Amino acid sequence: MINSCGLGFSFGNSMFFGHGIFMFIFWILVAMSIVSVFRSFSFGRVGSFRGNKDKNYLEILKKRYVNGEITREEYQEIKQKLRD
Repeated sequence: MINSCGLGFSFGNSMFFGHGIFMFIFWILVAMSIVSVFRSFSFGRVGSFRGNKDKNYLEILKKRYVNGEITREEYQEIKQKLRD
């Protein structure tokens, strides 16, 4: 029996030809996009968290200096250590 291909076999019924390979590629692309989304969220969060953390420390340090809890020398010393 000759099918639409004219050669006696079909590419659509095999796992390695036709629809099977496209499904494999589709699921690989889905997995890669999921991993990409998770990586972008995690790296974004870590980077912004570190930046906010440093700013918060400096703000707390300034408030302690303004309130008179630490001296000017202590303020300068702690500020230098935070920037390093």
